[in-house]
Amino acid sequence: MDAALLANWNSTVQPGDTVYHLGDFGAMECLDYVKQLNGKIIFLPGNYETTEMIDVLARTCQIIEPNTVIEVEGQRFQLVHEPEEATAGDFFLFGHVHQLQMIKRNGLNVGVDCHFFRPIPLEVVLFYKHAIHNHYDDNVFMEKLG
Repeated sequence: MDAALLANWNSTVQPGDTVYHLGDFGAMECLDYVKQLNGKIIFLPGNYETTEMIDVLARTCQIIEPNTVIEVEGQRFQLVHEPEEATAGDFFLFGHVHQLQMIKRNGLNVGVDCHFFRPIPLEVVLFYKHAIHNHYDDNVFMEKLG
């Protein structure tokens, strides 16, 4: 499994690319794999990362805080690990919930387990953002009834 995840990452991410990883990288013993991944990794710790793990990740990755807002090619995104951390306003990208929910009213789950176990390119994020804002209706986001 680890070899497949590494191959998927490196077939998707080029050495000069930037990847925003929104937490839950894996167990401490998995951190050795970071050195084998293509791209510059900007890491937002999730609930699985301990202080020790974050210290190790900080040697090779830039560490950011929840609710960091980035602008990429004129598009603003709020980065969070857990969807409930998002604040009103910018479209937000999240992980944490794995395959349990792909989209929110104003957000997208960018976890690899929702996207064929590989990071997703900006074009895919923009596709979903457009669909969420322009095509999905209240039936998609219907709350659970009583």
